[in-house]
Formats: sequence, structure tokens, C-alpha cells
Amino acid sequence: MEKNNNFINSEVSIETKTNPIIILKNVLKEYVIGDWIVRAVDHVNLSIFESEFVTIVGPSGAGKTSLLNLIGGLDSVDEGEIYNSGIKITDMSEESLALFRIFNIGFIFQNYNLISTLTAEENVIFPMMLAGMTLEERRERAVKLLEEMRLEERKEHLPFQLSSGEQQRVAIARALGNDPPIIIADEPTANLDMETAEFIAKLFKKLKESKKTLIVATHDKALIKHADRIITYKDSKIIKQDIIHDILKDNKNFKKA
Repeated sequence: MEKNNNFINSEVSIETKTNPIIILKNVLKEYVIGDWIVRAVDHVNLSIFESEFVTIVGPSGAGKTSLLNLIGGLDSVDEGEIYNSGIKITDMSEESLALFRIFNIGFIFQNYNLISTLTAEENVIFPMMLAGMTLEERRERAVKLLEEMRLEERKEHLPFQLSSGEQQRVAIARALGNDPPIIIADEPTANLDMETAEFIAKLFKKLKESKKTLIVATHDKALIKHADRIITYKDSKIIKQDIIHDILKDNKNFKKA
């Protein structure tokens, strides 16, 4: 199939080219707010491929966070199906889904979501403990990750003792703790100073080079420029997709369907 650098319709399936790592089929999500029903995800169809860096752009309130939460199994669909790594996660129990997330998905939240009573190191260690790593393994990996985040001198600090940029770097280290194949990030550089935002953008470039599957909602051009595909999301729908780098064509290791 010839590389397409033009916008493609969201209903066009790319599944015939290879096997996606994530598939959304006719996914619907609504929330009841008072007397109103808000539709955040409106019958979305989407395929995301292994090692692909996908950015999701669009106005605030469009439903990007809701879409990420559904992809990552943090929320449940009202209609439709979601498959992740060949597993239909929309059929999984809460317990099974929680275990699946621990090993397969790293989450980076806009508001960091650090545990306030734990130090930076303990926050990074927490998901590793859930994954069953030994204490020695947890500590060794946490220290290494914090060093990579340039936070080795801040590992004993509580979240309120850290700047916004430092908290976000701790959150990134935590997301990488179990070395998950998929990273989902919601505005990871929002409200950060320029230096920290640039550091995080370079980090995502390294994650891309390490063949992680990256799904990032962002307005940051420094992140968007590294994407393989840009999805424009508006009014609870995928409006268009721009393929920047056709990894399916260039990567000979992909299995053809």
C-alpha cells in the first residue's frame, strides 16, 4: 500500500495492513451530569499499532481524556468493544483489568496523581510492588529511573516539596516502573516551564526509539513533531488523522494480516 501523507477519514480501517495492538470498535461513552447527558466518545473506531507514537489533538472539553481512559481500561464503555494486546478488555472484570494495567500500561496524568504521603522514590516503587518485584529490584529500578529524570537528589521528598516539573518527572518514572509496552499520557507537558517541557519532549523521543507504543493527548508542538500519526479529536469524534510516518510500511518486522 502506498504511503498516504494526506488526511484520512476516521472510518477508514487500517487493520487490513497488520495486526494492531489496540482496537476500538464503535465505542460510545456518556456521562450523566445533573439533568444533562454528556457524550464524551461518540461511536469511535480506531486502530493503534505496536511501536506507534500517536498524538491526539483537539480543543479542551472535546473528550480526549475520556478516550484515553477508555483505551487504558480506566473507565468502561457504554457501547462497543476495545481490544488491547489481543485481549478484549471490555469483557474483563475489574480485578483482571487492574492486573492487566499493571503489566501492560503506564499512565502519565496531567495532574500527576502522586500519592501525597509517599516520597518520590516510594511513588515510583508502588506499581512495582503490585507487580511482585523484590524489594531490591524495586529500589534499584526506582533509583535508576529517578536518576534518568534528574531527580536523584529529590528521591526522599514528598510531592508537596517538589515543583510541578519535578512531580511530573516522578510521575513519568512511575509510569515506566514496570517497563510497560504501552504509555498513555494526558497533556504531560501542560503547565510546565519551558525547560521541563523540552526535557519531557526529548524523553518521549527516546521512548519512541525504544519501540514503546505511545498515545499522547497534547497541544505541545515539541511532542507532536515526533508523532507517527496525529489524530484530531473534536465534539467527541475523530475528525481526521494525519499519517506523518508510516511505520507499517517502513518496519519490515510487522506481521502482515
